[in-house]
Amino acid sequence: QNDRTFPLPENLPPLRNWVQRTKELEILKTTIINSDITAISIVGLPGIGKTTLISQLIRQLHTEKTPFACAAWQSLQSATGKAPPCDRTIDSLLFTLSNGEITAATNAQNDCGKNTENLLKILREKPCLIVFDRAETLLQTGEAKAAGYFAEDCAEYAWLFKQLLETEHQSKIIFTSRESLAELPPTVTREIQLNGLDRDAAISLLQSFNLTANAEELAEMGDRYCGHPKALQLVATLIRDDTEFQGNVGNFLHRRDWLLIRDIESAIDEIIARLSDSEQTCLGRISVYQTSEYPLSFAGISAQMPEVSKYELKENIIQALKRRQLLYYDRHLKSYHLHPLVREKGEYLLNQNLEHFRTAHSQAYNYYINITLKPESEWQDIEDIQPLIRAHYHARQAGNLDAANAIISEVCEYL
Repeated sequence: QNDRTFPLPENLPPLRNWVQRTKELEILKTTIINSDITAISIVGLPGIGKTTLISQLIRQLHTEKTPFACAAWQSLQSATGKAPPCDRTIDSLLFTLSNGEITAATNAQNDCGKNTENLLKILREKPCLIVFDRAETLLQTGEAKAAGYFAEDCAEYAWLFKQLLETEHQSKIIFTSRESLAELPPTVTREIQLNGLDRDAAISLLQSFNLTANAEELAEMGDRYCGHPKALQLVATLIRDDTEFQGNVGNFLHRRDWLLIRDIESAIDEIIARLSDSEQTCLGRISVYQTSEYPLSFAGISAQMPEVSKYELKENIIQALKRRQLLYYDRHLKSYHLHPLVREKGEYLLNQNLEHFRTAHSQAYNYYINITLKPESEWQDIEDIQPLIRAHYHARQAGNLDAANAIISEVCEYL
């Protein structure tokens, strides 16, 4: 027993199927203990492991010598899917951080402002660690330019966070959210994007389900889902328990050319429901691009959204999709990409209407056919005609066979 350890919060979520995220934990610890950052915001897709990671972080800090005297875990998701009233959250924090001395009864006569002052007083007196889990419940939905901003009926929370982050004290705040919290003061907040597990971690997660598979099959499975832990657990359970697969991963890989099983899809649906119409349209249309084959640039996205200005597209729609963790920008590849689960959902949305499907593919065809190629005499390898190959694919999908055949005859001589 150390001389400094804090009690674990009673409502700390349990750890199931924990897979080492050593690197992420180290970054979090360093940021929390050795930097002058007041708050960390962990963002990522549903099921990517945000809550689990922070639950594990608190368990580790609890066993090590850390500066914290107490910790509180506050879930912002209630049965209705909305956040609980702000005063109830503050009451709960006061109760936990005062070790049960301040109860809802003792501070009932106070207003929200007075109780926030009491809370700040505790944070100044002793170093506390506060986690706000599922903070996206406080954010606006249905409007691109409001993505990441607090909903109007959550003004009290916005004010509370402002006080917690902009007042001098010795405590630290952690948020987990499916969407970026655009209004947290950037000078004292670090946002960390949580991605899928790396290949080795994904394989060891799958191995814990005792499936019949060789290393290549497990690796392929991990790669297909980009290491998304919740998706991998759901799929592994399905393979293990379904009489059709009887625990055999190879069977599953051969019989499925889609990723979304119902439970995973319902989590993705929750994010899609938060989008504006223009974001949904954009997501559906750009899902026709096979970004693993050819990088997706701003020009490529713009070709799919001719009805909006470049400014509106960049500053509102793309910004919103990025804040909602649906579209990523890869600075090494200098291109955008969609998570495979999101891309597949986008395709489903688009496929509900044949006319929309054909429009998106013919816009993709126009985009690729207008990419300037090297002169034919300088074609060396397949890379040089990659845009033509893409254009051919999209022309066929759009049902424009003349255009598709024209490309074939142009490329045939070269091949």
